[in-house]
Order: sequence, then C-alpha cells, then structure tokens
Amino acid sequence: RARTGATRMGAGSHALVALTALVQTVQFVWATQPKGWLLRLMDREPIVFFSCFLSGVGLSMPIVVPPIRRTLGYSTSQIDGYQED
Repeated sequence: RARTGATRMGAGSHALVALTALVQTVQFVWATQPKGWLLRLMDREPIVFFSCFLSGVGLSMPIVVPPIRRTLGYSTSQIDGYQED
C-alpha cells in the first residue's frame, strides 16, 4: 500500500542523529580520560557509572529497536512517520 504524506524514515534520520551523538561522546571521553578511568568510575562512583550506562542504552534504542520491530512484524509507523491504514 502506498503511504500518504511522508516517506519512511531510515538510518538517515533520527537514528543517524543518535548514532552521531553516541560516537562523539565516546570520542570525547576516549581523548580526555586516562587509562583505567572506567574501572575507577565503577569503583568510586557507581551511580554515575550506571547513569552513563543507561544514557548509552537510551541513545542506542532508536538504532536497535525499529529493525527488531520490523523483523517481528510489529508496526513502526510512529517511528517512521507515516500512518498505517
């Protein structure tokens, strides 16, 4: 069936923005922190570590979830920006 209004959004849209933010954050942390900083962070500040972990999971969700939903046959119309009939 033809979609009305908008085209299906792919990796060139919201997922690309989330992926770019994630990559830039990793590059910044990698360049500014000494070796072993992750182990020290887990040991000394577990709440901060867990918060960073959850933000990484949240940033990866727009990239990971839509393909899984399509594979399982679920609707992705709200994610893709079109209405199903």
